[in-house]
Amino acid sequence: MLVMIADANPESREQLCNFLRNQEYEVLIAKDGEEALGIFHEQKEIQVVFSGLMMPKLGGLELMKELKAINRKLPFVVLIPLEFPDMARQALRQGACDFLIRPFTNRDLHRTLKRVNSLMADSRFSNYCLEHSILESRTIEMENDFEYIGSITTFITRNLPRYEIVRPDELFTIRIVLKEALENAIVHGNLQMTDVLHRLGFEEMREAIAERREEEPYRNRRIVLSYKISKNSAKYVIRDEGKGFDHTYEAGNQEIEEIFQNTGKGLLLITNFMHEVYWNERGNEITMVRYRKRNKS
Repeated sequence: MLVMIADANPESREQLCNFLRNQEYEVLIAKDGEEALGIFHEQKEIQVVFSGLMMPKLGGLELMKELKAINRKLPFVVLIPLEFPDMARQALRQGACDFLIRPFTNRDLHRTLKRVNSLMADSRFSNYCLEHSILESRTIEMENDFEYIGSITTFITRNLPRYEIVRPDELFTIRIVLKEALENAIVHGNLQMTDVLHRLGFEEMREAIAERREEEPYRNRRIVLSYKISKNSAKYVIRDEGKGFDHTYEAGNQEIEEIFQNTGKGLLLITNFMHEVYWNERGNEITMVRYRKRNKS
């Protein structure tokens, strides 16, 4: 295993390096955060990082943020000065998997290594399960809240490249498609605001939506999102509690002026990216299917 130590403190660097090499780990050393970042870019096979928090040029928390942006699953252990134990809480909140308080003992180091190895084993097992999964399904109920739509669409599409439903460069597009469908379900479905949106400017529209969300009967309506991903396809079903709409509508038959209205653009994007799109009879539930390795004609 390749480990990097980034620390401005020479004594703790040496102690940690000797301990790790005695445990038969390969060790790289950086004296500040900027040097550590450069080493990581050259040696991306680094599997664990031990880092001090207070370093010149680039501090430990900033280094962790940079490295996590490259590899979010990278185990990152922070080295905390004895006089600042509260810094451990901050580091853990920001993504560190463990901490060591100086001066640390061999017992402390053994405990941390055991934890890191356990985390890495869990990660490998998770990857194994995903690579051998043949079906993934979930149902999510959400309120008329736009705040979490981005996080939800990221969560429900994160494994699509592994199933080979979409390429990595298509993830952004399918997330936009699902975001449009969820926003349509809230605004045009649960809040029933289709008739007024085209008359409002952006700020007026936001205010109108915020007001409608607090009114009866709209405030208690929910969105139910179900999805099923297999080796053959990804199927997303979004249902609102509104009155429904005329599902005989086809985005491809719109006049160009209609396409650039708020309702038309989303449906045009959805019907062009997904391989199958259809609604229930009431028109308050949309089903979208994307097949594996199939080009839409």
